[in-house]
Formats: sequence, structure tokens, C-alpha cells
Amino acid sequence: MDKILLATDGSKHSQNTIEQAQKLAKKFNAEVTILYVIEVNPQQGYDFFASYQKKEQELIHAGEKVLQKTAEAFKGEGIEINTRLEKGNPADIICEIAEKENYELVILGGRGLGKISGVLLGSVSNAVANCLKNNLMIVK
Repeated sequence: MDKILLATDGSKHSQNTIEQAQKLAKKFNAEVTILYVIEVNPQQGYDFFASYQKKEQELIHAGEKVLQKTAEAFKGEGIEINTRLEKGNPADIICEIAEKENYELVILGGRGLGKISGVLLGSVSNAVANCLKNNLMIVK
């Protein structure tokens, strides 16, 4: 195993994925790409383009902070880390990147920042499980 894709949304559940990614990356001497996907949708009720752009910039900034914090957790571990911020549907982006860029394993949390708390398997992890052809680890 050479490449691991760690998809995160910065939630408590996604924090549990870091330890698993570290263990596997060390064991297999694999590089880890930390992926954060922001879902930017102008159909979500933003009345003016300017307010939409401001909201998008806030989401990008929040995503960059999550990537930085997650990458810091790998410092001193001897693991090659890449960070990546994308925009779009999270499940679609995760599956597309994993397949096109030949990641042998995708790791993500079972529940994230979704609207309904307490759901056994989050909507993103469920969608990824259904679309991904690569190996998948869902961490609870």
C-alpha cells in the first residue's frame, strides 16, 4: 500500500480517523493525502452573488484550518503528508479522486457534521461506500 486518502470534515468522528491513518501509513510506509471537500451550492438560499462569494470564502478558510490542524497531528511521525481542498459534492469528489489517482485505501469517519446527529452511518460515508471501487475504512 503506497497511497492513503484521508477524507475529513473536521468533526469529532473524523478526528478518530487520524490514528488509523497514522498506524497504516507507518506500517506500509505509505503517503497520506488529507482531503477536505467544501460543498458550495448557490441554490442554498443566498440572495446575492456577493453574499454567496463571502460565504464561499468563509468555507474555504474553514477548510484550510481543518487541513492544517489535521496535518499537524502527523508532525514527527515520519509520514509523507499532502493536503488538498476541493469543492463539490463530498462523496463524488472522494470517489473520483480515489479512483483517478489510484489510492489503495480511503479512510473517513462514520458520522460527520451532517444535519442529523445520531445516524448510524453518515450520508457521506454511506454514499462513498456505494460509489467507491477502492478499499474503504469507515472509522467510528
